[in-house]
Amino acid sequence: MAQEIIEIKSPLAQLFEDEIREHLDSSVQIGEEEDYSQAKLVRRIGLFESHIYPTGQFDEQGDYKFWFDIITSRIDDEVKNIDIDTKNVEPFSTRKEDALPMIVLNLKLSEHARDTGQSEEINDAVEEGSGWGNVVWKRTKNGYERVDLRNFYVINTAAKTLKDSAAIERHEFMQKDLREKSGAWEYVDEVIKQCKSFTSSKGIEDTEKATTTPRYEIYERNGEVNLKDLKEYNGETVLTGDEDKYVLAKIVGAAKKSGRSVKIKYILFAGEIPEMPYEEYHRSRYKGKWMREGLYQLLMDCQVRANQIGNQIAKGLEWASKAFFTSDDKLIVQNILTEMNSGDFIQGRNLRQVEVRMQGLDQLIVDWNRNLQLANDIANSREVVQGITPPSGTPLGTTRLLNQNANKLFDFIREKFSIPLGRIFEKWVIPNLIKELKSEEILRLTGDAKMLERFMNHVVSDWYVKNLVKIGPHSEETAELLKEKKMEELKKRPQLLFKNIVEMWKGVKARVQIDISGERLRQAENLQTYAEFIALEVDPLRRSAMIEEAMRLKGIDVASLPKTEVQPVEAQAQQELPQRSRQPVVA
Repeated sequence: MAQEIIEIKSPLAQLFEDEIREHLDSSVQIGEEEDYSQAKLVRRIGLFESHIYPTGQFDEQGDYKFWFDIITSRIDDEVKNIDIDTKNVEPFSTRKEDALPMIVLNLKLSEHARDTGQSEEINDAVEEGSGWGNVVWKRTKNGYERVDLRNFYVINTAAKTLKDSAAIERHEFMQKDLREKSGAWEYVDEVIKQCKSFTSSKGIEDTEKATTTPRYEIYERNGEVNLKDLKEYNGETVLTGDEDKYVLAKIVGAAKKSGRSVKIKYILFAGEIPEMPYEEYHRSRYKGKWMREGLYQLLMDCQVRANQIGNQIAKGLEWASKAFFTSDDKLIVQNILTEMNSGDFIQGRNLRQVEVRMQGLDQLIVDWNRNLQLANDIANSREVVQGITPPSGTPLGTTRLLNQNANKLFDFIREKFSIPLGRIFEKWVIPNLIKELKSEEILRLTGDAKMLERFMNHVVSDWYVKNLVKIGPHSEETAELLKEKKMEELKKRPQLLFKNIVEMWKGVKARVQIDISGERLRQAENLQTYAEFIALEVDPLRRSAMIEEAMRLKGIDVASLPKTEVQPVEAQAQQELPQRSRQPVVA
């Protein structure tokens, strides 16, 4: 009798399989009655987004079921009112010595956003956040990418954030994608030979479609893993107590599908990571589930009811449009509307048409409008949001109040979205851009004549402030002469300018702020107002106070700037200057 061969699974592969199976097939009890499955919810949202009935597009009578979409327009209303773009992303630094590098960095960021389509990506993310209620971004070598929630498995579905759970991503690789991983991943050749499939999952349906080229299912897990299992896979020495320790790690596995079950055939990579590589946004508050409610979920019942009413009306109108006849003559068997020709005689007794009316049409219309109003209330999509002019006679104060109330929610959502977006740019995007900024790159970015002049003005101003103590007390006329002289020197020797600029990048500490409410615009208006009053003010003390306030608005630490006190001798000499040069002191 032949001995049965038992396949021994590695602990990491078994972990993969158990968690995937648990996520796809199991439900978690929330409260006393509700069974919650994130996988089922994701699938249902995907069907709603694609306007597909879970039970099929035809009813029991074989009639086509229309989809009366009431969700997409309300998502669009929210997206256009949130309105976050790359123009709202502004790098800044609290260090005054970083002022010039920030100018270059802003130029580089604008160029990067234009070349990589960042604006479109942010718009798509806002739309996904409104509809799905959640957005997940993942750090990559060159920046970041948005994760497809249809192929994203949060293992602890009750987690508040991804820091409290492991997460698995499902990827579909082509052969060329796998070959590019040779060297970084193990068993690539074996996967190509043994794990290929000619079916590709549709994502929102259980069925699969055939492909002409092979596909490979690759799963990536990020989260805590047993240290002993990780060391054994990598061939490292296991120490006493390792079996009780858990560390953050990234694990990559190749799967061989057998029906709906996923079998991890090879572990391609396993290694520790310093932190979870994700940033996340949630539209609504935490209610015991990682996946928060978006408009697709919030409006599901309204959408179901809209489909019911719409199809009732459509079917009723179709029946009401048909013509039916009755007669006492049993010899009449043909359909007089389809089987009669022009000029034919109808023979029979008491031939008459049966009147068909659609019952309850008025009430269905009332229900339809009531359902739409409910959807508007849930989605905060009222007339002022949609851009519809209020009915004639509506008081202006009422319209203004409705507009303010509607915008409060959008302001709140905009602020919530800006927090992870700011972290993404600050931690993942800006550091990469700084690495790319060499002297040639800086010269190219600032090569425009107007920009170069602006840049040189900043250099001159920076030089002037740093040398105030050395210069000593002086008039405004003297200050302008000194700045003009310095500007001429830079124009004659521009290489000195760029040499100094490159050196400024050493130790740059860039942060990112997201302007969500026009703060920068109001700041610019305030600075302009201060500049106008400063030009008109003749009193030195008031003028100095205005200058300091304007500097504070710009984020300059006034207290850290050098301050020179006029010595008695110098003060006397100043009094002896001609009247022309006796101007308010700038120091």
